[in-house]
Amino acid sequence: MEKMILPLGNGLGLYEKDRLCVSIIDSSGNKRVGGKKIKPLNKFFFLPVIRGFTFFFLGIFLYFSSLDLTQDLEDRPEKEKNKSFKIAKNITIASSFLVSIATLVAAFLYGLIVLAYLPNLLFNKAFPSFESYYFRSFIIALLRFSFIYISLAIVRILPISGGLYGFNGAGNVYLSGKEDLLRPRTYPLNYLNFALNVFLFSSFMISLISVHIFWPINFLINSLIFLATIPLIYEVLRFSSLSKVGFLRDVAIVTNWLVSVRPNTTHNEVLAVAINEMTNYSDFQKIEKDRVSMSSLFAELETKLKQSDKYDESDRDWIIATILQKNRAEIKLERSVGIKEYREIMRACERRAKGEPLSSIFGFVEFYGLRFDVNKKVLSPRMETEILVEEAIKKINEFDLKNVLDLCTGSGAIAVAIKKYTSARVFASDISKQALAVAQNNARKNEVKIDFCQSDLFKSLKKGKKYDIIVSNPPYIKSADLEKLDVEVKKYDPRLALDGGEDGLDFYRRIVEEAKPKLTKKGWLLFEVGQGQAEVVEELMQKAGFDNVNSVKDYNKIERVIYGRYSR
Repeated sequence: MEKMILPLGNGLGLYEKDRLCVSIIDSSGNKRVGGKKIKPLNKFFFLPVIRGFTFFFLGIFLYFSSLDLTQDLEDRPEKEKNKSFKIAKNITIASSFLVSIATLVAAFLYGLIVLAYLPNLLFNKAFPSFESYYFRSFIIALLRFSFIYISLAIVRILPISGGLYGFNGAGNVYLSGKEDLLRPRTYPLNYLNFALNVFLFSSFMISLISVHIFWPINFLINSLIFLATIPLIYEVLRFSSLSKVGFLRDVAIVTNWLVSVRPNTTHNEVLAVAINEMTNYSDFQKIEKDRVSMSSLFAELETKLKQSDKYDESDRDWIIATILQKNRAEIKLERSVGIKEYREIMRACERRAKGEPLSSIFGFVEFYGLRFDVNKKVLSPRMETEILVEEAIKKINEFDLKNVLDLCTGSGAIAVAIKKYTSARVFASDISKQALAVAQNNARKNEVKIDFCQSDLFKSLKKGKKYDIIVSNPPYIKSADLEKLDVEVKKYDPRLALDGGEDGLDFYRRIVEEAKPKLTKKGWLLFEVGQGQAEVVEELMQKAGFDNVNSVKDYNKIERVIYGRYSR
């Protein structure tokens, strides 16, 4: 059976793969989530025609199941119940009976006046001498359809309907599979729209046919008309939902707008809680009142980070994992966090949303399975740089290379990672004294021995010393582009580690030429390069006498690492 969204006044139910998840905003304004497994249906119930009835009656069952789960999720203490339900407590059997009678009377009067008397009155006024039975039935059916439609349109604009229809609008976006759908309400096969169409068109057909025999027979025929409408409406809406023809979906707006409004942040967040719960966990657990579910936490972080265009799943997970002092795999096993942890996580999220990198927020970064302290004096190592380390380790192991030099070492991430995973002797240099202090500290923390030297590239290195492999991730941003960089780079990374000169290639030219006398015969030179720089750097190396010049692409298929061997 298709996914189903059951909008509630304070949340929604999400049905998918024989599981019902309910996500709500409780009386305290907190997001609560729970659910249960639903007994799988036999394949017979998914056959054409039958599946329409399945969708209709399953939806009714799921709706009442969602309401039942909502009561469990509220879980209000007795004191709060006494305040919140004072009116309910004062309702006696007699007053409850009176309310029921009043509701039935109101419904009867609406049906009698609006759906029975008024259409006939208007027809008689408009066509006083017209006696065609079929014409009369058609016009009255049309009038009743119109009055129901107008009544629903009035209900839609009432404030009390905003929550229900907003959650339905959020569900439409999810069901359509398009997160940024411009008109989410045009997704036809949502349950409210389906039920509305069944009601509208069965009412129209019953009025059109207008059977007048004997009331039990009238009731039976009208019931059959209603039942026949269910599979017909389902198949039509299902076809328009699956169709790639935009016009068919747009036609559904005629009724769909009555039960959908554009969702706000809260509607989308509540839906995201349910989706996270269904995606990350195979069962449902009740979360204590003084704790926040992980599904809710994920949804809140996603909302804040997406609003600032800073969302990345790895960022979200790293914020949570760091504050919980767990790794990213372990947080998937957690079901909730305490209020104190929740507040710390949201504070870190706020800083990230303003553009501050995670390395600056927490003062460290994970790189190649190791932990490195960073500050504003060094460039925070990026994930792409792991490819440079990986290629260097491959060369060291393949050719049994003994001496490695890391130029422009910064935080020392490249040098430390190479030393940690090979037996080679590693040397590292940087022009910045402050950067070297950070690198030396990282070497100590990761328990590796590296020979550090403050040097402007090769200038202050030991004369006559040669290396089997030189690696470098030098500054490669064009000077004119520095002000265009994202705030998290421009504001939090040192300019010295970014500025690569007018064309971004100043350091590559120097290193390619100055590296030759520092390399042993058949020594290797490896670079990380910026986007679009690979071809030029390859040319520089080839013209300088390097052979076996090749490039390696990063995770985004961008040529990121260039290497070559100096055989002369």
